[in-house]
Amino acid sequence: MRGSFEAFQVASRGMAASQATINVTGNNVANVNTEGYTRQRVDVNSVTISGAVQKYANPQISSGLGAEAVGTSQSRDPYVDTRFRAQNAETSTYNTMKSSLTNLEDVFDEAENEALQGQLSDFTNTLQSLSNATSSSDISQVVRSAAQKVTQYINMYANQLEDVRAEQTEDLNIVTDNFNVYVKNIANLNDQIQKEEIYGNTPNELYDQRNLLIDKLSAVANIKVTTKAQKVEGSENLTISHLSITLNDVTDSDDNPITIVDNDDFASLTMVEVTTKVDGKDVKTGEVSLTLEDAKGVINKNAEKAISNGSIKGYLDIINGKGSFADISKGESDAKGISYYSKSMDIFAQTFAKTINDINALYTHTDTATGTITHGTALFTSTDGTSTTDITAANIRVSTAWLDDPTNIKTTSTDAETTTGKPDNVLRMISEMNSTEHDYKKPDGTDYGSKRSFHEYVTGLLGELSTDVGLYTNFSKTANGVLDTISTMRDETSGVSLNEEGVNLTAFQKVYNATIRYFNVLDENLDKVINSMGV
Repeated sequence: MRGSFEAFQVASRGMAASQATINVTGNNVANVNTEGYTRQRVDVNSVTISGAVQKYANPQISSGLGAEAVGTSQSRDPYVDTRFRAQNAETSTYNTMKSSLTNLEDVFDEAENEALQGQLSDFTNTLQSLSNATSSSDISQVVRSAAQKVTQYINMYANQLEDVRAEQTEDLNIVTDNFNVYVKNIANLNDQIQKEEIYGNTPNELYDQRNLLIDKLSAVANIKVTTKAQKVEGSENLTISHLSITLNDVTDSDDNPITIVDNDDFASLTMVEVTTKVDGKDVKTGEVSLTLEDAKGVINKNAEKAISNGSIKGYLDIINGKGSFADISKGESDAKGISYYSKSMDIFAQTFAKTINDINALYTHTDTATGTITHGTALFTSTDGTSTTDITAANIRVSTAWLDDPTNIKTTSTDAETTTGKPDNVLRMISEMNSTEHDYKKPDGTDYGSKRSFHEYVTGLLGELSTDVGLYTNFSKTANGVLDTISTMRDETSGVSLNEEGVNLTAFQKVYNATIRYFNVLDENLDKVINSMGV
C-alpha cells in the first residue's frame, strides 16, 4: 500500500509540471512577434516505481509516482527547415536577377523619342539632306552633329552599364561581408551552445539565434547544415551537439566538402575585382571573382564556381554573365548579364563605325604631280580620334579629322566627280543605314546572330532584355510562392499561434486546478485518519 506522503509527492509533482507548462505557454505568447522564435513545449515524463523484483511479494495495485517536467524543447521539423533553406537560396537568386535586370532595362529605355534609335533615324535623315546638297558645308556640319549624337548615346549606354555594374559590385561586396558576419556569429553561438549543454542546460534562445542566422545565410548561398553528437573530452558517455555547414553539393579540388562553419571555426569570403595586363599595367575588366578560405583553412580560389544559388549567385551572374560570349569550358557564366549586354553594344559600335568608315574610304584622290593615291579618312574612331582597331561602345567618337573639317565626309567616290555634285557615297551610306543585311561578328570572328539592320539590332537587344526581365519576374513570383508555402508549413510547426496557446493555457490551468483539488482531497483524508479514527 502506498504511503500517505508518497501521494502528496505525486500531487506536488503534478502541480510543478502544470505550473511549468503554464509558464512556457506564457513565454510563447510573450514571444509571438519575436523574429526567429520557435514555439517551446515542456517535456513531461511519467515517474515510475522502481525496485527489486520480489519473488514472493504480495500482489498490489501499482499507480506510478505521477508526472515530472524534465525539460523544455522546441517544436521544429528538420526536414521542413532543409526545404525552406534550399528554397530560400533559389528564391534569392531569382529576386536578385529580377531586380538587377530591371536596372539594366532602365538603361536601355527607348521609350523616349530622342533615344538611340531616334538618333540613328536623325543621322539617316541628315544624310538624305546632304545627298540633295552635296556642296553645302552647313549641312555637312548638321550631319556631323547628328553623328556625334549617335556616338554620345552609344557612349551613354556603355557608361550607364558600367554604373550599374559598379552598383551591383558594391552590393555583392556588402552581401559578401554579410556572409562573413553570419558564419562568424554562427560559430560563436556554436561555442556558447556547447558550453551550456555541457552543464546540462537547454539553451533554446541560443538555438533560435543560430537558426535565424542560418536562415539568413541560406539566402546568401547554397548551404547544407549537419548536426551530429560529439563526445565531450574527458567524459565516458556525455555528448553535445556539433553543427557544421557546407556549401551544398560542392566539393573542392580534393573532392572534399567545402566547409564554411565547423563548430567554432568559420570561413572567410573575399571579393576580388578581376584585372588584365594592358601595356604592362593592371586594368580592371569589370568582372569579379571570389576567394574562400574555408573553416579548415583551405584556400579556394575562383570560389564563385562553388556558389550555385543565393543572392551571391545572382550578383555574380549579373556582373559576370556573358551569355553567348561565355566559354563554358572555362566555367564562365552563360547568364545574360552586364558583360553580355556590354559586349553586344561593343559589336554594334564596331559594326556601325566600320560600315560608315568603309564607305567614306571609297573616296580616292590622285595627286597629279606624284601619282599618290589617298582615300577618305575614317569618320568614327576610338578615344584617340584616329584609331579604328579598338572601337568599343564606351570609346566610339567622331574622328579628329571630321571634327576639324565637317566636309571630311565624302559625298562621292572620286574628287573628279565631286565637281559634278554626285552623291553616290552619301547614297551608299543611306542604303547601309537602312540595310537589313549587316553582318555582326564576335571578337573571335564568328557570326553574332543573323543579319539585320542597325534598328533591328537595337530592337532585338531590347527585346532580349525585356524577355529576360519577364522570365526572371515569373521565376521570382513562382519561387516566392513556393517559399511562402514552405514558410507556412514551418510556422504550423514552429510558429506561435495565439489561438492554440490560448486553448493550451485553459487546458493547463484546468490540470493545475485539478491537481490542487487532488492535494485537498489527500489533505482531507489524512486529517480524517489523524483526527477522527479511533475516537
